[in-house]
Amino acid sequence: MSKLKEKDKVIFPKETMIGALAEYISSENINFQPMNANFGILPSLETKIKDKKVRYETLAKRALGKMNLHNA
Repeated sequence: MSKLKEKDKVIFPKETMIGALAEYISSENINFQPMNANFGILPSLETKIKDKKVRYETLAKRALGKMNLHNA
């Protein structure tokens, strides 16, 4: 437990699923609905990709690119 106290806090980018969920639940919304993780709450890509598999893969790669995995 003491190792956790020595670490800096972690802020996940909104392009990651946990970051998008954190932003969703902390934003004011009169129509708030609890939800599971889904790609619809992630920020849109710059270019439209029709193929769902390719779109989700691109979103996942973008999220990994935003994370600083070297400090994990």
